[in-house]
Amino acid sequence: MKIKPINIKENFLELYIEDAPQEVLTSLRRIIIEEVPTMAVDNVLILENNSVLHDEVLAHRLGMIPLYSDRALEKYRAPEECAECTNCENCFDILHLEVENKDEDKKVVYTGELKSEDPDIYPVFKDIPIVVLGKGQKIVLEAEARLGRGKEHIKWSPVSISALISVPEIIFSFEQCEEQESNECLKCIGEFSEELAEKMMEMKKGKIELENFKNTSLLRFCEDKVCRKCMKINYLENKKILRVESTGSLSTKLIIEKALEILNKKAEAFEEVIKEMEVLK
Repeated sequence: MKIKPINIKENFLELYIEDAPQEVLTSLRRIIIEEVPTMAVDNVLILENNSVLHDEVLAHRLGMIPLYSDRALEKYRAPEECAECTNCENCFDILHLEVENKDEDKKVVYTGELKSEDPDIYPVFKDIPIVVLGKGQKIVLEAEARLGRGKEHIKWSPVSISALISVPEIIFSFEQCEEQESNECLKCIGEFSEELAEKMMEMKKGKIELENFKNTSLLRFCEDKVCRKCMKINYLENKKILRVESTGSLSTKLIIEKALEILNKKAEAFEEVIKEMEVLK
C-alpha cells in the first residue's frame, strides 16, 4: 500500500492512496464524518432575550458554531462517559454571552463576543453573525459545550467534506485521429487544463493519471462530444484520493489520526467477537 499527501492547507488535506482495500477506506471516510469527537454547544440557558430570534432559533444557531477542539479531546470526557451524569467534572465548558444595544439603530452580535470559561475552547471564526439587535434589545445566556460525535448531530462532525475519489486516467492516441479532430480535441481539453493539453500534444499517445485534478466533468464532456476517437477517461479502482476539509474544530492531521485510532479499535473488537464465536463451535 502506498500513501502520500498531494495537497495540504490549513484546514484541507488530500491523500493519494494506492492498493488499499475499498472497504477499509470507506469505513475510514465514514468514521471521519460520524465518530471523531468535537466540542459543540448542546444546552443553552437563556436568561434574557428580547431580540427578533426566538429562544429555540438562537440556541440552534449557537449549536452550529464550530468550536476549537484540539485540546478538548485530552481535557474532556468522551461523550459516552457523560451520557448519564449531571454536573460532573470534565464534561462541559460554559460559554457566556451578554450583549445589549443601548442606543444604536442596529448592532450585529458576532461569535467573537462569546466568552468561554476554558481558554482552550473558543469559536473557530470570530466573525460569524449570531443575531442583529435593535435599539433597546438585549441577550444574556449561558451555553454548555460538550464533546459529541457527528452520528448524534451534524454539529459535532469535524468536517464539511470527507470524500473518497477514484483517480482519473486519460488514455489517448492522436495517431488514430485526423488532424482536425486532434486539434478540436486538444482545444476542448485546453479549456480544462492548458498544461494537460500541451503534455498530450507532446506525447501523442499514452496514459496520464490526473491525481491533482478535483473535477473531471469537463473532460467527460470532451470525451463524449469532441474526443470520441482520440481519448477516453478511465477511473482507477486501486488508486484513490481521500479529500478532507475541516470545519476548523480539529486540524486535518488530528482528524486522520483519531479516525485511524477508532478504526483500529473497531477492528480489534470485531476480531474478539470472531474468536468468541470460534470457541462456541
